Amino acid sequence: MPETIATYLAAVREELSGLPERERAEALRELESLLRDDAARRGEAAAIEAVGDPATYAASVREAVSGPADGSAVPQGRILGMPYDFRGASAERVGERIWNPADPRIFTPRLFGVGWTINFGAVAVKIGLIRPDDSGDEAFRRIPPKAVALAMAVPALFALATVVLVATAWTGLPAEVPVHWGVSGAPDDWAPKATAVGFLLAVTVLPVAVAYARVLRRGTPARTRVLAAAVLGLLSSLGAAIAAITVADARGAGHGNWMVLVILGAVAVSFLVLYLPVRAGMRAEWRDSLAAPGEES
Repeated sequence: MPETIATYLAAVREELSGLPERERAEALRELESLLRDDAARRGEAAAIEAVGDPATYAASVREAVSGPADGSAVPQGRILGMPYDFRGASAERVGERIWNPADPRIFTPRLFGVGWTINFGAVAVKIGLIRPDDSGDEAFRRIPPKAVALAMAVPALFALATVVLVATAWTGLPAEVPVHWGVSGAPDDWAPKATAVGFLLAVTVLPVAVAYARVLRRGTPARTRVLAAAVLGLLSSLGAAIAAITVADARGAGHGNWMVLVILGAVAVSFLVLYLPVRAGMRAEWRDSLAAPGEES
């Protein structure tokens, strides 16, 4: 194992020979930034050890650039064994992370940040709703427009509900509201209501508004819209539920133990917003394939 960041970078550069120079330089810049930030806290040896063998790291870079043969989602890189990705949530990357029936992993690299996200395609396969080879691009193209519209409406309704809740409860809220709950379910940390409620509105409403400004443009594929609705459904339903608990506990009640159910509910909303339209598209595809022989005869 190389002993310094400079020798480690040189070893990775050698392993990446043959990769286009622009992509190799970008990968090395990201790696050097990661190593030096970590080394500033723990020292060079520990930072290098956390990234691992240069050949293994280089292989992960090659896979991230070209993509694996089986279509499995790969992260931008890894730190302390956890995947990370800061390239932005493109429609293609969202699809390979949250709806990839061909990938048997339930937990795939997170869309943005460090950690993992849920591959609902694998979940649907494991509980017998679809087969691994189901739900290709054609199924997305066959999703009825009404199903796409309904999927897109779900995050908007949660965002609107959050705004209405905050607007109606604002004057009755105390100066500080809960922002954290202990194991007993009672609030154990508080913040000014403008800060806490403003943050909840930002993470619930702002992503919906920004994403809709892009995906509602004419010509945007149904696949992009449904995938966006699934991601936004998770964020907006989670934000709406937390806002409701915050308002309910603002004067001392304790509903923190509901957080587990809130998270599970938000995951279920996201799954249904994605699965139900895809299922409708698959059914349309099946009907057309069954009708085709009769039409040819």
